[in-house]
Amino acid sequence: MAREELYPFRYKDPVTGKWVRARYRASLDNIAARYATWELTGAPSVPAPTAGGYNPHRRVVSHRELSRISEPPLKLVSSLEDGVERDLVRIFLRRYVTYCARRGRFAQMNGAAQLLRRTFPTGGGACGG
Repeated sequence: MAREELYPFRYKDPVTGKWVRARYRASLDNIAARYATWELTGAPSVPAPTAGGYNPHRRVVSHRELSRISEPPLKLVSSLEDGVERDLVRIFLRRYVTYCARRGRFAQMNGAAQLLRRTFPTGGGACGG
């Protein structure tokens, strides 16, 4: 079976007489059968062969799952060796714990407090670290 080449084209609208770029690609036979005045506007493209129809057992993979499979996992490097960054993280977590407590977000507060205690075992500050 020969592959069918699809061409981008434009045609002359019979009502207005203006040239209109087609929104699709078609074979030369289809273009000639449908339009009286037309011209090609680009190189042909060959569509990818299809699998042959509907398959109810075909596995559908979401974009998220496909990117997880194809991309290597990120290697997180602890950048808290720098004293300035360490202090900024500590201050942020302490303030976030206070923010969550004042607004009644106790689950978020507990999570931030645990992270603060794990990251900074001594001198955590507001959460009793």
